[in-house]
Amino acid sequence: MDAQMNPEVAAKPRAKRVTHWWPLVSGLMALGLAFILGALIVVRDQGLPLSIDTEWMKELIENRAPIWQTLALAMDTLGGGLVAIIILPVVIAVALLLAKRPWAAGYFLAATVVTGGVVQLLKNLFGRARPENLMTNLDFGSFPSGHVANAATMAVVLGILFPRVWVWVAGSVYTIVMMMSRTYLGAHWLTDTIGALLLGIGVAVVIWAPLAAKLDGEHELARSRPPGRFSWSVLHDKLMVEPRMLEAASRRRLYLTSIVLAGLGAVFFTVILLSVLNKNGLTVIDEPVQAWLATWRSPALTSVMIGLAILFGPIALPITLLVLTLAWGVIGKHARRPVILAAAMLVGVVLGQIIGHSVNRHRPPTELMLFGPDPSFSFPSGHVLGATDFVLLTAYLVFSRRASIRGTVAGFGFAVVCIVAAAVSRVYLGYHWATDALASVSLSLIIVGGVIAFDTWRTARVPEETRGLEGTKEETKEETKEETKEETKEETRGV
Repeated sequence: MDAQMNPEVAAKPRAKRVTHWWPLVSGLMALGLAFILGALIVVRDQGLPLSIDTEWMKELIENRAPIWQTLALAMDTLGGGLVAIIILPVVIAVALLLAKRPWAAGYFLAATVVTGGVVQLLKNLFGRARPENLMTNLDFGSFPSGHVANAATMAVVLGILFPRVWVWVAGSVYTIVMMMSRTYLGAHWLTDTIGALLLGIGVAVVIWAPLAAKLDGEHELARSRPPGRFSWSVLHDKLMVEPRMLEAASRRRLYLTSIVLAGLGAVFFTVILLSVLNKNGLTVIDEPVQAWLATWRSPALTSVMIGLAILFGPIALPITLLVLTLAWGVIGKHARRPVILAAAMLVGVVLGQIIGHSVNRHRPPTELMLFGPDPSFSFPSGHVLGATDFVLLTAYLVFSRRASIRGTVAGFGFAVVCIVAAAVSRVYLGYHWATDALASVSLSLIIVGGVIAFDTWRTARVPEETRGLEGTKEETKEETKEETKEETKEETRGV
């Protein structure tokens, strides 16, 4: 079996000489240190913070500022939940598969899954209490930090797969910033993040050890492939370049639409935000709307509303998005629009989390909630924001490439129905005020307007401009030919 079929044959001698002992031992040592640190904290101090924990937390509390809080909340969203558990791992694994590195994709997914499992095991084993001054909503267990463990694992794995200095530097910076953000938000003690760092490094190295030769050989094969067979530029041109021809007037209408949507969204969101902060203005509609919808409550209608809440919730909607983007990319044989959809949805999640934690508005009374208590923030509604982003962006990205006016009207009409249903369900079930839902729709209009402007700028081409560009290219070619002929004549004369 030659090197083209077996990555181990193509591996460098150094990778083949890995006896699986030194990386295995070093990885196990890191895991052991993480376990020992957690055990010492729990056994010796009953889970209470160490002096280094309290001193570090004291310094952070004294130096808190809005700009650092915004960064920390962004890292909170990026490093945890479905973004870190599903979206990022799947995106990275798919990219590795497209680059024809299946062993690398399997290694990355295995390290990610094992890290998450070990983190939950240690959390439940040690049961350390979190700090009291939390700035975000969290689950049980402080040791170790899942966000930091995921970050450390990803940094080490990508550093091994792409042995470049800048990859290691970027991974190290990302992990350190994640450690800082977790302690800044009061989500973890400093020793929780140190234990998570050791855990992430240990898992990545232990799983790498038996795969070292395969991964290195696969990397060498990828580097040796002829550019015609595969290259990142070829992949980019094939999957991400999607020009479309439009009349100049049509392109201007798209730009105007994006400006109108973003402008209206910004104005409405600002008005609602000021009303919420000052507890006046549009907030006068909140209690009457809540009371009116309460009069419509019935077992059958409540079941429907709970179904909508699950459909547009933080579990079902990301899974739907993931399935749609992958299917769209495979069937459509391009990735531009699916990537735009996923990226815009992620922007909405991050903005919603930052705004929600900054405003920190209380939800309606718990006795009004029909699907279990929820102590998190109320403004804006994450369900409504996610649903609005999803249906409006999908409708635009699909129907902007179709000439059927009837289909476009039907598509956006269905999107409006979904938005209204999502908004009504959140207020009906007692989890949000009416202004929370309206703010989410306004914020989504800003995002959709930005996507329309970006997509039009990158893909819309006017025939006149294209012909002019082609003419310029032809003129450049002719000029180059003439210059080459003149240079040849001069050289001939000289000879």
